[in-house]
Amino acid sequence: MGEQTKQIALTQQLNVANAAHILYLYTDENAYIDNAASFIQAGISQHQRIIFIDSQEHWVHVQARMEDLAFHTRQDVMYVDNNEFYRCYEDFHLERVLQNLKDVVDPFVQEGVSVRLWGLVEYRDAPDIITKLHTYECNCDITISELGYLTVCAYNAHKLPASVAFEMMKTHEYVMTDNTLFRSPLYTQLCDPSNDSFPSLTEQVRMESEMDLYRQKLDFVHVVSHEVRNPLTIVQAYASILSQMEDNEEKRSKLKAILDYCKIIDYEISHILETEQMLVTESIWKKSLVMPRTAFDTVLNIMETKARTQNIHLVVENSLSPEETCICNLMSLRLIFSNLIGNAIKYSHEGSTVMVKCHIVEGFLRFIVQDHGIGMTQEQLSRLFRKYEKQNDERSGQGIGLFMVKILVDDLGGSIQVESRFNEGTRVEVSLPMNSVERVVGTEVGR
Repeated sequence: MGEQTKQIALTQQLNVANAAHILYLYTDENAYIDNAASFIQAGISQHQRIIFIDSQEHWVHVQARMEDLAFHTRQDVMYVDNNEFYRCYEDFHLERVLQNLKDVVDPFVQEGVSVRLWGLVEYRDAPDIITKLHTYECNCDITISELGYLTVCAYNAHKLPASVAFEMMKTHEYVMTDNTLFRSPLYTQLCDPSNDSFPSLTEQVRMESEMDLYRQKLDFVHVVSHEVRNPLTIVQAYASILSQMEDNEEKRSKLKAILDYCKIIDYEISHILETEQMLVTESIWKKSLVMPRTAFDTVLNIMETKARTQNIHLVVENSLSPEETCICNLMSLRLIFSNLIGNAIKYSHEGSTVMVKCHIVEGFLRFIVQDHGIGMTQEQLSRLFRKYEKQNDERSGQGIGLFMVKILVDDLGGSIQVESRFNEGTRVEVSLPMNSVERVVGTEVGR
């Protein structure tokens, strides 16, 4: 039986799924103030912190209503002016708003406290505003799921076009009016990729043309992978059973090696299939609030096994905190980590050491991988990031990993530096911005 979804009180009498993303379409100002006050009251009763992003006028009325209810908001509520948060005096800028969201929630993530968030979304009319709002809500849905926050996104139903409201229902698990709450019949966690926000047309065309051959190659590998996975699962199961029955330490060690290799092959298959799916759905370009430590730990787990099977000593220095966040793409981050560590292991000599470092330095995620393997010549370095360009035909691989890494690092606004000496080893350093745009939010705690 699967694990039951955790419930949390929206108000005193109403429960919703934890980390729920609620679309509130309001029509009556008084009802709106009542609902906002009830939302805050329930959060305080559950010892939660509340982030309240709304107009100054609404905030005054909500505080007055809270005083009528004998609740005090100074210690529990962070108020953020929504005019500044959404920068209503200029065009809606997706990454800037996401950055503002990161700035607001980061202190609470680092404290590890339970949080609920209320936001009245304001925007200026623009020809592409539907696309921008849809993309923003898609990213919020991903972020809310990652952080586990109960969130209400409020819109004035009188101002919101019906077509936009329809699109919003696709990105929110629940829909609320002034007096009702129901599950959205249109909600799906994978937002429609056709409405996503992408880089400029020129840049998008360049990126797509660069990855056409990559997709074609993955199509073939996809078919082969499915044929391999079924017998691999059987081998893994039998090896596990025999290992539990075997008392001889030498034989157990050999069975452990079989299990390690099965784990690596299964990971490589999953890696290929996930990458293919990511490219097909274009979700590679979708950014949200991500915890890089989670991505790093996931990759490191399999890479430690991979290093062990090749008798490589993996030394790791990792100062990332589980609470630290950045605006990027989780799959992109995992691909960067796995390709660079995997390459270092692949091109190292048996018995040598691979050093992996991951730190936050002056607002940048610094990821360094250094090996003492076969290295590269200057001529090989000059061809390093070309598609399907392999630097050593004697080692396994498709010649597409570093090509993809360069595209992903560029898309995330980062940089990559490679130093290598033939027969001495290679050092790769990736730098990714934790904050993609300048902080612009003004906040106020309590009154």
